[in-house]
Amino acid sequence: MAKAVRGVFENPADSGVWWINFYFAGKRHREKVGRRSDAIALYQKRKTEARAGMKLPESLRVKKAVLFEDLAREAMLYSAAHKRSHRGDLCNLNSLLPVFGKLKADEITPAQIASYLTSRSDLRPATLNRYRSTMSMIFAEAIRNGRAQSNPARLVRLRKEDNARIRFLSFQEEAVMRKKILERCPQHEPAFTVAIETGMRMSEQHLLDWDDVHLERRQIDLKHTKNGSKRIVVLNERALEALRQCKTRRSSNTSRVFLSRLGEAMDSPKAWFKLVMKDAIVEDPALRDVTWHVFRHTFISRLVMAGVDLRTTQELAGHKDISMTVRYAHLSPDHKLNAIDRLTSFRAQEESQRLPMMINPSGRSIASGKRSRAAA
Repeated sequence: MAKAVRGVFENPADSGVWWINFYFAGKRHREKVGRRSDAIALYQKRKTEARAGMKLPESLRVKKAVLFEDLAREAMLYSAAHKRSHRGDLCNLNSLLPVFGKLKADEITPAQIASYLTSRSDLRPATLNRYRSTMSMIFAEAIRNGRAQSNPARLVRLRKEDNARIRFLSFQEEAVMRKKILERCPQHEPAFTVAIETGMRMSEQHLLDWDDVHLERRQIDLKHTKNGSKRIVVLNERALEALRQCKTRRSSNTSRVFLSRLGEAMDSPKAWFKLVMKDAIVEDPALRDVTWHVFRHTFISRLVMAGVDLRTTQELAGHKDISMTVRYAHLSPDHKLNAIDRLTSFRAQEESQRLPMMINPSGRSIASGKRSRAAA
């Protein structure tokens, strides 16, 4: 057994990991070293430095690397407390952590982030921009907390999002989806109907409590919306009937309107919606690009195509800026053809009214002063 050396000890016992213990300027210091021989040598060095009055290093230990997953965990606490899009941040993080979670945060580069986003050819530019936004928020919060020095995500270029085309359901596509919902999970058909007939965002709808629903007044009071302002959702007969069906399943365990199959509060319909879409796409491949948000687009587009003015549509949709509503001018070809046909009818009507006025009683054309062919 090796002879004990003062100031050098093994911890844990029989681990082969050796530490040193010494005093400098009246303060006790411990330092992890490794091998016993290295620990003895470092202990002698520290004692010599102490006797000579030399300044100790700012940090005696090698600073533990901060991993991206550490920063993400801390940032999610901030997100939960301050961001309405917290659920979106969590969803994005589920894809980011397997790639960046175990990497040292200070070694992540803009090139690495850009390369990952480029590799995700299965995602749309808007989704990739949300991933970048979540990463940028995580690093920004780390900088505020003194846990990072820079934000590599800010140097990654945003993808150009194609907002010109707005996807909305035709009535035939709606019928296919409704049929598959009734086959696969009929208890969720009312949720589908409410989404189509009110245009509420997914979070607005699925965080809804019965206290906010007033069937007798045909309205819903939304207290928490994406833009932070309260708004009233007006209910048509189809939405009313759907909510009445939901009320027959009302649970004593929760005040939520939309419930799971087991009668529990359901924050998101994504699980059952994904199952339904698999069947629906088989029957109609054009449904491949349908997401839950398409139901909101459908509601607003149908209002515009039905002739509802843009200002009223803006209020019903809960858009803070009318420029968001104007985007729905991109409507179906049939709707545009109807508008063009109305212009043709208008021209024919105007010309038929003006024709008699162009000929004077003498039979001469007012414009040319000559006898018209009709009078001749």
